[in-house]
Amino acid sequence: MKPKIIIGIVASVVILGIVFSQLGEEPKSNMPIAEEIIEFDETLNCLGSAKCFAGIVTEVIDGDTLKVNGESIRFSLTSAPKLTGYGGIDSKNFIQTLCPVGSTVTVDEDDGQVIGSYGRIVGLIYCNGVNLNSELLDSNLGYLEDRFCDSSEFAKQKWAQKHGCK
Repeated sequence: MKPKIIIGIVASVVILGIVFSQLGEEPKSNMPIAEEIIEFDETLNCLGSAKCFAGIVTEVIDGDTLKVNGESIRFSLTSAPKLTGYGGIDSKNFIQTLCPVGSTVTVDEDDGQVIGSYGRIVGLIYCNGVNLNSELLDSNLGYLEDRFCDSSEFAKQKWAQKHGCK
């Protein structure tokens, strides 16, 4: 066969593959995803009255934001460096180690920040029995956002007080 014919056949197959992949269903993930977030689940021992739910970690965005059931959750009272900044990758890797994709978490939305940040829920996150907000601070890979101590429902908890909320 001539090289031009072979190239034409290969190109046709690639183009058809792309077209058919776009026409088909979205690829199914093996990750279980809840169809809806339960507003408040009394069995989870959350504080306050904002959203409280259990879900599956579907992505670790950075050191202070996870996706749970596909929804972004920002750690309350806690910040980590940007991924491009010094320590950003370390903080993300730390959270991934404590709470890898596929882990079950409990999210307790902060009653003082129900408006959220950039469309994210702001809350306290427990994964594998560990308070991720506190662990990030204890590891010195994140820092307390003390400007929210006056409004956060979690400011009076020992971990927040230990790191500077009064």
